[in-house]
Amino acid sequence: MRKIRYEWALAHQHWTLEDWKKVIWSDETSVILGHRRGQVRVWRAADEAYEDTVIRRRWKGFSEFMWWSCFSYDFKGPYHIWRTQTVAERKRDDIELAELNETLEAAARAEWELSTGLRRINLRRNPGGKKPQWRWNRSTGKLVRKGQGGIDFWRYYKEIMLPKLIPFAQKCQKERPDTLVQEDGAPAHAHEHQAPVYSLFGVARLIWPGNSPDLNAIEPCWPWMKKTTTSRGAPQKRASMEKAWKQAWSDLPQSQIQAWIERIPRHIKEIIRLKGGNEYPEGRKAFKRDQAGTRLKGKLSSHTYLQPQGEVTEDSLGTATKVDDWESDTEGELDIGDSNETESD
Repeated sequence: MRKIRYEWALAHQHWTLEDWKKVIWSDETSVILGHRRGQVRVWRAADEAYEDTVIRRRWKGFSEFMWWSCFSYDFKGPYHIWRTQTVAERKRDDIELAELNETLEAAARAEWELSTGLRRINLRRNPGGKKPQWRWNRSTGKLVRKGQGGIDFWRYYKEIMLPKLIPFAQKCQKERPDTLVQEDGAPAHAHEHQAPVYSLFGVARLIWPGNSPDLNAIEPCWPWMKKTTTSRGAPQKRASMEKAWKQAWSDLPQSQIQAWIERIPRHIKEIIRLKGGNEYPEGRKAFKRDQAGTRLKGKLSSHTYLQPQGEVTEDSLGTATKVDDWESDTEGELDIGDSNETESD
């Protein structure tokens, strides 16, 4: 995995911020009811560790749901809350998939018969052995669902790709024609059925190295969302939690999204320096390095985002200032997520 990350970083080291602005970042995260995110500090004496006033209790009978969303540098994308399929929905999907398989089988069998016949002719006039028999299964192209009502390739295709992700990508293409859709290697995303669908709609994908949350700009969004939705206590009912997540997504500033995307080039530099490693700060604390590699502590402004060398940004007073090599010219703190709370793949 470290080797793959290193090679991916080398392949994208010359991408500029303008290139990363063309990427649509997407991912899922699990939401747990009754669980508050973030640190909670209390004043207590040494012998008060188990007093009710300093204990945060959590109900063990929690439930959860999966949240999916996406965004680009210019736009906040759609979201989706995954729900367990009903029996009727499962039967409907099975019927649709069977109809598609029937169409696919006709073309696959014709191709198989042609290739098999030519291969047997090339061997010799009367090849021995048992005559090959056509079998329609996954190895010959049949689309097969796994599990019972989980998030598989077919649900991702029906509930995310067609109604939400592809239309959003087409919207972004109007602003940036070379827009790419970033997806991880989850089975529902990497299934062989998905690539032809994207090609059919003229949408290109960015292959993403697995287990690399530091290279996915949407990963810092999950701690932000979880802290926001539980800042005044964790909702105990699913309807309340869903409402809170929808409101938090609506309130998420586009400037915050842009800050998460703007730090990707710096992460790639660090990954190359570490030969594929991830042992570097990526959240609120930023560090300046001199040419010898000495680490010096520094902080980022809450209103100044990371910019490549030579570009110009504006501070909160509207004064144009030049930023040197991914460093901020003002003191403060940039709220772009905490690396210690970034979700893993």
